[in-house]
Amino acid sequence: MVAAILRQVAGGASRAREESTLIAAFRRQVERALQEGRWRFADHFCDKILAEDPRHIETWLLKGHLAWHRFRDAATAIECYRQVLVLGGYDSSRAEVGEARRAIAELVERYS
Repeated sequence: MVAAILRQVAGGASRAREESTLIAAFRRQVERALQEGRWRFADHFCDKILAEDPRHIETWLLKGHLAWHRFRDAATAIECYRQVLVLGGYDSSRAEVGEARRAIAELVERYS
């Protein structure tokens, strides 16, 4: 519903601008949900962002953190962190990749 409205408002804008406007709106919803402690709502809007841009590395990282720290779902968390590693080219100099590596190491240590 929100996506359809934003697409109408964007009107004559290019597809790239339309997508970035939509993703920005979803990110604001994620931020609001996080501030309010509404974890499932934040996760829902992470899914919306990833539906528009499956390569959005920051969203994969956040989704991994939500899965692990809020939902206690280690399997989903690891899958999200793996996506971060793949999208980041396994380059640990990227902050997101380094954080995903640390999170996976903590999960492995905790559950082994």
